[in-house]
Amino acid sequence: MGGEANFYSTDINMQSYVTNKLLSFLGVFLCIGLTYVFFGDTVRQWQAILIAIVIFGYGHFLLGFYYQLKGFLRKPDSWKYFVTFGFLTIVSIVFSYVMFVYAGFVAALFLGFLYFLFHGLLNEQTLILRQTGVRVPILFLTGLAIFVIALLTYSVPDKTFFFDRYLQFADLNDFWVGYIFEKYYLGLAYFSQIFWVGYGLSIATVGLAYYRFGFSKLTLFLITVISLVTGAVFFLGPPQYIYMYVFVVGYHFMTWLLFYIVEMRKRGQVQLRTFILQNILVIAPFLIGGYLFLASGQQTAAWLFDYQLYITATYIHISTSFLNDEWLITLQEKFFGLFGR
Repeated sequence: MGGEANFYSTDINMQSYVTNKLLSFLGVFLCIGLTYVFFGDTVRQWQAILIAIVIFGYGHFLLGFYYQLKGFLRKPDSWKYFVTFGFLTIVSIVFSYVMFVYAGFVAALFLGFLYFLFHGLLNEQTLILRQTGVRVPILFLTGLAIFVIALLTYSVPDKTFFFDRYLQFADLNDFWVGYIFEKYYLGLAYFSQIFWVGYGLSIATVGLAYYRFGFSKLTLFLITVISLVTGAVFFLGPPQYIYMYVFVVGYHFMTWLLFYIVEMRKRGQVQLRTFILQNILVIAPFLIGGYLFLASGQQTAAWLFDYQLYITATYIHISTSFLNDEWLITLQEKFFGLFGR
């Protein structure tokens, strides 16, 4: 339990990390709140949320690609990184194509969401380390991830789950949603069972993490948050799928955007202005396209928000991001070592 003293020692500044979390969650709630104010709980709101996800997603992906590839040039034998990046990109494209053709859009979307959660799990550990200097054991975050996956699964039987690659939602009421899941997917009772089993597993995982590593305050915080959300679900029912979706994905985009804004500010005003300008240039076409889409419907700028293409880009982003991790770099070196390079 020696790590606990380090995590809460006075020489570690947690303010930046806590501020990042609060602003990230605020950004997501603002997205949900503002779209609800403008459109209500309607198809237009759900489309606006998906458009916001695409806008900030492409900003995250494209600038991530830019800075990652730029960073490769500073590494010894940089060509190895470019080859691995290209290989992972091709594999991701082929895999997503196979998923869309043989499993369908819904399956590819849901699997991509789970893949994204795994990516976010590792990223959150990295973020904590970079902002606080402490490596939180992955078991704590695994417990939280189990709960999020269980809650996400519980939210799936919902009319906001049924949209296609062009952001068009099926016109379904609660009866038809239940009928579709009972007949073609999974009985509605099973989704509730999955959630409660997931809740128990998440609490047990956090408890195991505490037994092995300590971190009593972190343990108490996670159990409290998980239990409070579970209590809300018990009384109010599961959240709408579209809200759960934007909460998980939007949080990830916001937390890293805010992190790099702070990092660039530390490097100087020129770097900060450049980073902000880059973000504006990347998202501006999507903002204009989003306005046109909501103003005139499917026929205008729909190609810009092709969700099948967006999911493919998500697969590429997640797969290539592992090149920032030591385990993949080690594997890369072992592979090229087979050829004497």
